[in-house]
Amino acid sequence: MKSTTALDRERAALAARQREVVGDLLAGRVPAGFDRVGSLLTSDILVGKRASAALRAGPQLEALPRWRSRFGQFGRENPLRGCAHDDVAAFTLWLERRDDLDPEESDWLAVEKVYAGVRRIAWVRYRGRRELVIGMGSATWHLSGSRPRVVDEEGLS
Repeated sequence: MKSTTALDRERAALAARQREVVGDLLAGRVPAGFDRVGSLLTSDILVGKRASAALRAGPQLEALPRWRSRFGQFGRENPLRGCAHDDVAAFTLWLERRDDLDPEESDWLAVEKVYAGVRRIAWVRYRGRRELVIGMGSATWHLSGSRPRVVDEEGLS
């Protein structure tokens, strides 16, 4: 029969190995001694579950084009720290620091900054149309806009 100290050491070693395996899977790496195909599939499932939790915490993510693939990149580079709300905030910061954003992603970030109170206005293409997003206090308005038409002297455009 093993002593309590030996059991405690074995439990601690097992817990450390479990943390290592889960960390590898969440980062998209194959843990030592594991099947490559099964590990990568498990990794995709775990990152997908994390993305789904983030979407429940921050439904505005759906307005971000290709957000799941971007979140997958983020999730593999950044371990979860805190809750899903923290994950959404960390993901937004991660996006802000990237230099490969397309115009739609930049516009989404601008709208997020208005909602967060970091900026008051943003003129963006949002959900397929031009909008002026204005934030004052706890109120935010999305005003649809279009370019003014040029009218000649006879009133024809």
